[in-house]
Amino acid sequence: MPYNMGEYYERASDYDLEYQSQTEQDVPFWCELVMRYTPQRVLELACGSGRIGLELLHSPGNFQLEGLDIAPEMLAAYRRKLERESEAVRQRVTLHEGDMCNYQLEHKGEFDLIFLPFNSIAHLYEIEQQLDAFRNTHDHLAAGGRFIVDIFLPDIDYLSDENERFLTRLDMHIFFPRELQLLFLATGFSIEAIYGGYDWKPFGQGTRQIVVGRKN
Repeated sequence: MPYNMGEYYERASDYDLEYQSQTEQDVPFWCELVMRYTPQRVLELACGSGRIGLELLHSPGNFQLEGLDIAPEMLAAYRRKLERESEAVRQRVTLHEGDMCNYQLEHKGEFDLIFLPFNSIAHLYEIEQQLDAFRNTHDHLAAGGRFIVDIFLPDIDYLSDENERFLTRLDMHIFFPRELQLLFLATGFSIEAIYGGYDWKPFGQGTRQIVVGRKN
């Protein structure tokens, strides 16, 4: 079955404009998270145009950042932004075009932190894709490393609204909490924490499900 990834993934400038308000919400969370965990090597899956990654590079820490995305247009936009950064920042970043289900990176087994932000997991439509992505990510983490997934908490009333109007077609898999947690547990992770929003409130007290899985 063919799925539609959304038109603005092909137009990076539209994507950045569309999610400007989202940046104000989630970037402070990711910056604080990196400060809390002090990783040395970080991988952002579905890194897009660098909306989050570039901000992380300006937060405290001297970690190496790698980004993976399946959309060449988004990676091209990320590289254009990097050209405006200092040489010191550019030296800390490596970008890869690839699928999160089967990527193979040079530093496999060395990442302290891998994260999949802002609903990007919803583009893993089939259970086989989901399991492959989680297993592969587990293999890329160092012992004790963390995999963090951020996705919206399903709203049953919204999902059942027959009068929804869409500006663009975007297919997404809806993850209910137990389903997402089972994905972590079935692929070798323990669940360290679950947050309900970017304000670090406990799960159930917000509109997000941000799951922190740890490689034992």
